[in-house]
Amino acid sequence: MTTPSVNFLGPNHDRSARRKTWLLVAVFSMAVTLVSAAGAAASYRSVHSGQGLFDEFSRLPVIDDIRGFVFGEEPGEISVPGVKRDENRMNILLLGIGGAGHDGSLLTDSIIFASVDLKEKRVGMVSIPRDLAWRREDGAYEKINAVHAWAEQAEPGRGAIRTAEKFSEAFGVHIDHVLRIDFRGFVALVDALGGIDVNVERSFTDAEYPAPDDLWQTVSFKKGPQRMDGRMALIYARSRHGNNGEGGDFARARRQQIVLMAIRDRLLSLDTLTDPAKLANLYSAVTRHIQTDLSPWDAFRLAPMIEDFGRDKIVSRVLTDAPDGELVATNLNNNFLLFPKGGDWTRIKTLIADPLQSNEDLDAATPSLAKVEIKNGTLRTGLAFEVANALSLRGYEATNAGNAVRRAYKRSMIFDLTEGKKPAELEALRLALDADVSLTAPESSQGSSTRFVYAENLSKETVQDAQTDFLVILGESAFSFVDQTYATKTQP
Repeated sequence: MTTPSVNFLGPNHDRSARRKTWLLVAVFSMAVTLVSAAGAAASYRSVHSGQGLFDEFSRLPVIDDIRGFVFGEEPGEISVPGVKRDENRMNILLLGIGGAGHDGSLLTDSIIFASVDLKEKRVGMVSIPRDLAWRREDGAYEKINAVHAWAEQAEPGRGAIRTAEKFSEAFGVHIDHVLRIDFRGFVALVDALGGIDVNVERSFTDAEYPAPDDLWQTVSFKKGPQRMDGRMALIYARSRHGNNGEGGDFARARRQQIVLMAIRDRLLSLDTLTDPAKLANLYSAVTRHIQTDLSPWDAFRLAPMIEDFGRDKIVSRVLTDAPDGELVATNLNNNFLLFPKGGDWTRIKTLIADPLQSNEDLDAATPSLAKVEIKNGTLRTGLAFEVANALSLRGYEATNAGNAVRRAYKRSMIFDLTEGKKPAELEALRLALDADVSLTAPESSQGSSTRFVYAENLSKETVQDAQTDFLVILGESAFSFVDQTYATKTQP
C-alpha cells in the first residue's frame, strides 16, 4: 500500500522551487563565466608583467567585487555632518557622464534624484538640469554638471561619492546611495537586457545630434511604441535639438526618465532573471562603466525592491524655467545659468526633500515673490531684459520685459500698484535701481480691468498683468545696476 505524500509547503511550493532553481543555475553559471574570464585575464597579465598567476588573479577588479559580495565590504559611505537620514526613505542620486572619448567626459549632463518611500511603496524622481547654478566655496557660480568633474579630478575613483556628499550638503537631504554611469555603460546595459521597449510620446527630428570628429548627424524618432537597442536608447535620451517640442534640456530630462522606466520594466522581465548570459553581460557592463557606493551584495539585496514599485507608484518631475516652473534663466559673464526664481532656494529644497508632495503643499511652503513688470525707458538695447534677469535673483518675479512708450528717462521710476502693502519690497527695489517712487495711482478704463499709469510727459503705460505689484520704467540711473558683475567659474 502506497502512503500518500503531504506537501507541507503549500500549493505554490513547486512553482517557487523551480524559480529558485533557475535563479541558482543562473548565478552559478555567471560565477563560472566570471571566474573563467578572470583566469584568462590573469594568465595574460602574468605573461606580460612577469608576476605570478595568483598575484595577478588577486589584483583583478572582478575579484575585488566577488570578495565584496561574499564578505560584504563597502566601497564607501556617503556621510555629511548635520544631515539626518529618514528611516522611511531611501534617497538615490543617479549621474550620467559621457566617459572616455567624449568632450567634457566627466561632466554630469544627466542628474536624477530619486526618493523611495519605503513605507508607502512610492518613488519620486526629480530631474535636475545641468545648467542649474552651483555656488562654489569661493563664491563663484558654475553649472551643477561640473561638480562631479572637479570631484573626480581631485580624488579619482571617488567622484560620485564626493558629488553625492556635496549635493546632500547643499540641499539638506541625506543621500543613501549614488550611481554614475557613462555612455558606453548605458549602451552595454541596454544591449545586455536585449533592448528596451519605449513608447515615444511624439515624433521629432534632431538635425544637430553629435557625431564623431565634431560633426553633426540627423536622427529621427516616430511616435509610438518601439524596441530600442543600446545605441538608439542613448540617442533618444541624449537628443536636445529636436523639433516638435522635443528640443532643450528639459525635454531631454523627461525622455531620460522614460528610458529609466523602460529599463526598470526590462529588468523585471522573467527572461532577464533566468538568462545566465544576460546576467553575465549585465555584470560586465556594471563593473566596467559604473561608479557607485553600492557593493555587489547591496545591489543583489536591493534589486527585489524594484518589483514592489509599480508605474502607478512613481512620480516624475523636471525642474524647468517654464512660467509655472521653479527656475529663471540668466546670463552671467556669458555663462548661461539657471537660478531659482527670486534667488530663493526654498521651493527646490522642499521639492527635493519630498518629491512626492503635491504642488499645493509646495506652494504653501514657498514664500510668495513680489511681481515686477519692467519697461525700458532708455535707448540702451536689452536693458529691460538685463534688469529682469538681475531682479529675478534678488527676491522678485520679473515679467513682461519690454520698451516704454517714451525712451528718454534719466532716472528710473517705480509705480506702486499694491497701495503700500509691500513697503519692504518697494524700498529694496528703489535702492537697487536708484529709482524714484511715483505717487501716481493706477487707473483703468471704464468697463475694463486693464490698468495703466501716466508717466513723464503724460505718456500712458499699460500694466500687462493683473497680479503685478510694481511697474518699473527704467532710466539711465539703472545702468549701474546691470553693470555689476557676478563671479563665474570656468568648467574643467
